[in-house]
Amino acid sequence: MIVAEVGLNHMGRLGYSFKYLERLVISDIDAVTYQVREKDFYLKEQYAELELPLDHYKLIKNNLNQVGIKFGVALANHSLVDTFEEINVDFYKTLSWDINSFDFIDRLVETEKPIFISTGTSSTFKIDMVFDRYPGANITFIHTQLQHEIENVNLLAIDFLKNRYNLPIAFSNHCENANVLYTSVGFNPSDIFMYLKMDKKIEHIDEKHSIRLSKLDDVVYNLNELFHSLGVANKFDVEIEDKYLILNTKDKK
Repeated sequence: MIVAEVGLNHMGRLGYSFKYLERLVISDIDAVTYQVREKDFYLKEQYAELELPLDHYKLIKNNLNQVGIKFGVALANHSLVDTFEEINVDFYKTLSWDINSFDFIDRLVETEKPIFISTGTSSTFKIDMVFDRYPGANITFIHTQLQHEIENVNLLAIDFLKNRYNLPIAFSNHCENANVLYTSVGFNPSDIFMYLKMDKKIEHIDEKHSIRLSKLDDVVYNLNELFHSLGVANKFDVEIEDKYLILNTKDKK
């Protein structure tokens, strides 16, 4: 899947959130996530206005599903699993600091929904604990470094995680250079997560690493095209009708 993450870039405004929704339902995106933070987060003065009413997520889910787009929630409030089960979200995403919150992950596994676990800057020791605890669960690990600098993206970790764990490995971009999304295709992640922001010149919560909505269609098209370029891990004979096209790049006379 190619997943558009609104995250908290709705800025806590219902009207702003509806504008994302209006644009996303006519896109070729596969899935959308919103982020719901823990209670203490919204008690902080600078984040107090970022909380959306819970019934809004049901509306988002229904509208996206009507056009074949999945809706997931990046959930940090462990007490809201039952609420989002009532909404019947399509999948869950955990934030990186919850990688060893096993009571929480146990509850998510019980839902039998797909779970995307952000590995963030976690060590292999912490990731091993998750892998060993949930054999057979519908889990995908997400590689991301949570840093904006391109030298910290570490895309080689995608192959490392694939070789170490018998699980799908996704990629989530936090780099301010959006071209990293295209580079990641070469590592064939199971899913690509990318943050979105409106075209308005305001400081969104996830401003630096977000794609403007006006560029969404081009990015999704390019990602899908690039996946087609991967082919198969093999070499074989191919019949070419006109060998001249390979042996000589000059125009025929």
